[in-house]
Amino acid sequence: MNEFKGKRLLVLGGGHASLPIVRIAKEEGAYVIVTDYLKSGVAKEIADEALVVSTADIDALAEIVKEKKIDGVFSGPSEFNIVNVMKLCKKTGLPFYATGEQWDICSDKALFKQMCRDSGVPCVPEYHVTQEFLKEDLETIKYPVIVKPVDSSSSRGITVVQSKEELIPAYQEALSFSKKGHVIVEKYINNDFVFSVKYVAYNGEIQLLLTSDSYIVDPIGRTALIANVTVFPSKLYKQYIQTVDPAVKKMFKTLGIQNGAFFMQALVNQEDGNIYFHEMGLRLSGGYTYTVTEPVTGISDAKMMIRYALGLGLSSPEEIERIDPTLKGQFAVSVCVPLNPGVIAHIEGVEACRSNLNMVGFLQYYHEGDEITTSKVGTIDQHFCRIKLLCHDYTEIEKSINFIMENIKVIDVNGKDMLFKRFDTTRLE
Repeated sequence: MNEFKGKRLLVLGGGHASLPIVRIAKEEGAYVIVTDYLKSGVAKEIADEALVVSTADIDALAEIVKEKKIDGVFSGPSEFNIVNVMKLCKKTGLPFYATGEQWDICSDKALFKQMCRDSGVPCVPEYHVTQEFLKEDLETIKYPVIVKPVDSSSSRGITVVQSKEELIPAYQEALSFSKKGHVIVEKYINNDFVFSVKYVAYNGEIQLLLTSDSYIVDPIGRTALIANVTVFPSKLYKQYIQTVDPAVKKMFKTLGIQNGAFFMQALVNQEDGNIYFHEMGLRLSGGYTYTVTEPVTGISDAKMMIRYALGLGLSSPEEIERIDPTLKGQFAVSVCVPLNPGVIAHIEGVEACRSNLNMVGFLQYYHEGDEITTSKVGTIDQHFCRIKLLCHDYTEIEKSINFIMENIKVIDVNGKDMLFKRFDTTRLE
């Protein structure tokens, strides 16, 4: 547990997103310093040292790197902070896992989809729409469509649109979340889950790490297009391996990704059963799937990325050999519990879940006295907690989810149940 002993890691961001990074680095013996513009944060609380310096102040951070003799810089999956890590590493000569060009292509939904089309990787069809809302563009659209900014994350600024009247305000809202001032309008594919794949690049070779199916919170009302339940591996694993995986590996080898972890998300068209990608992240996923892979195979992509940031190399051939996207025949499930807006007065059921389920991960975002505002509905900040479990089959998965839904209770100051929606396990069928 001392792989990083003697190394000093600077982590940008003191919130929940960075918490697992700080824990892993400390467990492996690194001295960890956490910084952002806030005086406190859950990641800062467990760090060896906490600073109040903005993660966007690259010059000040470069001075910290020099003064504190930092060996590596990293962050959680916050894309804002990752961009700052990239800038800081360039300024100080510390390792970073991607080039600026690679990052721009992978973080821009439109550029990513163009790369897919160029490589023969299926992606969601889109319509040409500009801020002028030209009549000839609008007449080509067949509703429903989904409108989203090209460069936002955490499901912000995304709207499902049923008519031309809804399109313009949805477009303008998406535009407000786009730093690049660019919005895409895609064909809406009606399905109940999002298909995801996770990869690791090691010395230029692309390895499939994991597949999953994520069921969104509100598939009918579409008010919360965020993951509720995720099952690993995906039901489509064999289909994907046979039909799409080779083209994806070739695409990322062509892009020149050498070392690092990344993921892609796709929709499955119920009409033809085909997989269509729509976005990716050249980073760790917010769900931190190492909590699923490490107990089964010993593989942690998070540890790999920290190792690379510290200049120790991403992995070893022996470690890469242990990767098993099928989880050795087991299943894992991630359950998120979404809340309605309100102020939390009482929480119960957490200990019951810890005692009765085969839990491999638990992250609680809110506590008594915290407020969930209306602006958080439809974003990952709507979730009360994230629970990770290992299961033998779908029967055990369903029983475990039902146990969580029956036992976790979050009550507001008015005595009302705050759970936004309880997951219906028949959706898994």
